[in-house]
Amino acid sequence: MSELSRITEKLYKDNLNFPLILRQIETEVNLEDYPWDECIADQTKKYGEVAAPKICGYIKEKYGN
Repeated sequence: MSELSRITEKLYKDNLNFPLILRQIETEVNLEDYPWDECIADQTKKYGEVAAPKICGYIKEKYGN
């Protein structure tokens, strides 16, 4: 299985996707002020080492933090 396939599988497991993940995170933190290291730590706990950088990268791209 390719790296991208594993990431996609992890992110969409139980019907999760970026917009849904962002809505869940937004209830806890302000995404515009969400530090990278904190994001990585939080998302690794929730979604694993492979998915966390993709989630945080998406947040960084969208919100520029």
